[in-house]
Amino acid sequence: MTDPTPRKRSRPRAPTTALDQSVAALAQNDPDQCLRIAIPVLDDVGAGAPAVDVIGRAAVSIGAMALARLAFETAARALALQGLAAHAVAAAIAVQRLTSKTELLTELAGVFGADAVRGRNISVLPPPLASDRVVELTDVPRAELVALATKKIEALRAALPAKLPARGRLPLWGSLPNGAFERFAQAMEVRMFGPAHAAIQEGERGGSLFVVARGEVRIARRLATLRVVDEHIDAVADEPTPRESLPSVLPDELEELAVLGAESVFGEMALLTQAPRAASVHTTRASIVLEAPPVALALAVKEVPALGDELRAFSRHRLVQNLLRTAPLLREVPAADRAALADAFETREYADGEALFAQGSESAGLFLVASGRVEVRRRQDDGTDLVVGGIDPGACVGEISLVLRRPTSATVVATEPTVALVLAPENFMGIVRQHPALLASLYELAVAREEELIQVTAQAAESADDLVMV
Repeated sequence: MTDPTPRKRSRPRAPTTALDQSVAALAQNDPDQCLRIAIPVLDDVGAGAPAVDVIGRAAVSIGAMALARLAFETAARALALQGLAAHAVAAAIAVQRLTSKTELLTELAGVFGADAVRGRNISVLPPPLASDRVVELTDVPRAELVALATKKIEALRAALPAKLPARGRLPLWGSLPNGAFERFAQAMEVRMFGPAHAAIQEGERGGSLFVVARGEVRIARRLATLRVVDEHIDAVADEPTPRESLPSVLPDELEELAVLGAESVFGEMALLTQAPRAASVHTTRASIVLEAPPVALALAVKEVPALGDELRAFSRHRLVQNLLRTAPLLREVPAADRAALADAFETREYADGEALFAQGSESAGLFLVASGRVEVRRRQDDGTDLVVGGIDPGACVGEISLVLRRPTSATVVATEPTVALVLAPENFMGIVRQHPALLASLYELAVAREEELIQVTAQAAESADDLVMV
């Protein structure tokens, strides 16, 4: 069966700054080099607050715990003042680990959470861009580095306001009430990833939810969105794909879907389904990432049910938006118009072995596979089922009966836990009237797939005839 082939994409990377180099040194287990680069960054108004947190992590590595505590306490509030929620949370988590105190997390909930008291005008200008100029403190002994960092951070702390103003609602954080905000943060671990680290590998099951505090990640997936099933293709193995780093230039078999920076969330699909991961996520540079492992997150949700409700709602919203943005079928729809399509689609979940629709039934709508995998099965005259093909995330099914207005020509069954976006028949005409190019694409796809379905069925019949001796 055929399907539009995704196009290779290449998105620009953010420039590398001195702060990025200090994070890279820390990821390479060189805290002294990290301090030599990060301490001058404290004077950079665009990167001073993140540098405080990085210095705190280097201080922990060398055992300078007084500096570490000072740095993390200062960083949490300075980062919050700049609106950098994830990085501020990372610093507050470090304070909790060092002191067992949660006051900073409570304060951050009052700045970013759903219960924050926000005035009418809470817009704040973004901080200036960080400089890419590297000033390294060479030949400075460790003790002097610690003393200099302490002096500079104390001055930064003294300049912070007594009460932090509430910030505008950020994705995820802004939907969490105070108790859920704090419990979510407590379920997280702060990770330091080097460049090209595989946080998520396509095909693996389950796993963590991640939030980028500092750095950048790239999401990519295999180009093939549809695998024809025949006697030459082996069953998909249950073992997860080995984690491998990726070069800066993607291999030909991979398509880049997105490049994400600070405050970005990824891995949320695991909150909705146990289906294999639909894409891989690698860092493009050394990064500080918040990770909520599944066991810790499940315990947090059990203790604070509101947290589970908000996380699932956030994940469903992101699922719809991401699929509308990346599905090959919707490339004919202008990007600015795709968000308006979200309300027309319904999110549905299917268990392994559950049918999306049965052969011979009336059209159930258009199905966009968001995660998991489905299989197309054609009932033969002898009562047996012929497996025609498998459909992976990003592809669609159900278009033949919907567009050609006839009963479904095959049964489609989930072969693993699957999430799909469904456009009901009653909503279809309203959508295609607004986007006639989408109807044209669907019609071409429906005709091509129907012809291919007929060919595959005929080939199966011929093969069966060859086995009959008269």
